Amino acid sequence: MTPRQAAQIIGCSPQQVRTLIRAGVLKARPIPSANNPAGYEWQVPRSEALRYAGAKPKRGWPRGKPRKPQA
Repeated sequence: MTPRQAAQIIGCSPQQVRTLIRAGVLKARPIPSANNPAGYEWQVPRSEALRYAGAKPKRGWPRGKPRKPQA
């Protein structure tokens, strides 16, 4: 799948997916680009996108949980 498709599964932007690929967090392989003969496109396995989406850390405080203990 393309970085755009992986981004929809993960819930981020395609640029963030490319950043994760370059950082080695997401495994992907380069394939020759049909649009740019001198370049390449990333191919992300669906299993890799699903793995990251399930392990992605959640941001913010959990909904419904008080920040301070009730006295």
